Amino acid sequence: MKQNSLSLKERIKSKKDFDKIYSSGRILISEDQRIKAIFLVKKEKKESGVKIAAVVSKKQGKAVWRNRVKRLLKESYRLNKQRLVDFCEERNILLMIVFMAFSVNERTSRKVALKDFMPGVAEIMKQLERKI
Repeated sequence: MKQNSLSLKERIKSKKDFDKIYSSGRILISEDQRIKAIFLVKKEKKESGVKIAAVVSKKQGKAVWRNRVKRLLKESYRLNKQRLVDFCEERNILLMIVFMAFSVNERTSRKVALKDFMPGVAEIMKQLERKI
């Protein structure tokens, strides 16, 4: 397996997990207020590491634009993930994060690029290291 890939085991897919994160997770917002993250920390003996998902509301834009934003959020995480994954595996914890586009929408930001999301995702990941 590639070191910097984003495998299926690293993604949050089940509704049960999403419900758990939304009901008892904590919220972080990037300084530029473009990205919001809800996270949940679990002490796991059998499973440790980081699981993520990217979410964009239907109100924020059309499907093509929303899918692009989700891909960019996941790519931003993937390029910065190694330090956070190592941090969680050292402490034997499972960290589940849902990244969301917060103040970004198709009307104000028609064209979005990786450089729009990378600093916010990196900042949120640093905040997570401090909070855990």
